[in-house]
Amino acid sequence: MSRHKARQQALELLFSREFHGENDIQYKEKEIFEEDGAAPDDAADSAAELSDGGDEGAYCDYLVQTVTAHKEELDGVIQSFAKGWNVSRMNHTDKNIMRLALCELVYPKEETAPSIVLNEAILLAKEYSGEKAAKFINGILGAYVRSRS
Repeated sequence: MSRHKARQQALELLFSREFHGENDIQYKEKEIFEEDGAAPDDAADSAAELSDGGDEGAYCDYLVQTVTAHKEELDGVIQSFAKGWNVSRMNHTDKNIMRLALCELVYPKEETAPSIVLNEAILLAKEYSGEKAAKFINGILGAYVRSRS
């Protein structure tokens, strides 16, 4: 699994958590990984254990756990750069893509160039949301990166 795949799976997990509680009997997070054939039969509901393991599985786990722990803070950052938009009314996919990117920028597990993080966010937006969303996400994340320089 590549880093891009780890980001995709983290996005899918975070998106699902917008609609499903931890103890939702209708849904198990391991279903996301079973689609890719990556989950072992006896996997626990942890992103690191659900993925194929290794560095990318740990990276997915880092993303999911860090975004979950800092969701309000990341939403505050998004809100401060989203002029005329309310985070609570944003598309869930777009919001989670921005949370993932900000997670990598604010709480990096390893040093990654901001341009790579932004490029990955734009790729995810194009895959999961569309061209307009990609421009919107690029605008907000680009403004954040420029503000840190």
